[in-house]
Amino acid sequence: MVDLLSTRTMNITKLGLDGLMERQNAISANIANVMTPNYQRKEVAFESQLAEIIENDNLKNYIKGQNSIKYTPQTVDDFMAITPSSPRQLTIQEKNFLQSDLYRKYNPQIMDDVFSGTDPQGNNVELEKEMMDLTKAGTKYVILSNLEKRSFEGLSEVLKSQ
Repeated sequence: MVDLLSTRTMNITKLGLDGLMERQNAISANIANVMTPNYQRKEVAFESQLAEIIENDNLKNYIKGQNSIKYTPQTVDDFMAITPSSPRQLTIQEKNFLQSDLYRKYNPQIMDDVFSGTDPQGNNVELEKEMMDLTKAGTKYVILSNLEKRSFEGLSEVLKSQ
């Protein structure tokens, strides 16, 4: 089940929306320059950064889970008598990693597309491709916006029930 109140979900969704907005801006610039001589179309890459942030956030949660105090019952019949087991000491690298702000390093990369073929005027924008890319980016944006909306609706329901 998706945790609708998760700060992590909201943070990652926001980063995805930011990346998609940058992509839509780049595509709009490409469309506007479809007839500009020697214009090189722009692309925006952010998915690998976002995947790395998610992976590192999962690792942070794993380290925290492995190093938290674990309670275990002493006997099967006595669930009230629980004693903590000692967590291991974290290394300096683990402490630094746990304190790092994974989200701050996020920076969608805007790059020139040097791999597409060019027309006789040196322009490599294909209007049909840009329109398809704009539609894909818009659809992804709507999906992430709806996820964010659900998160806030879930939060609103919790607050209303108080």
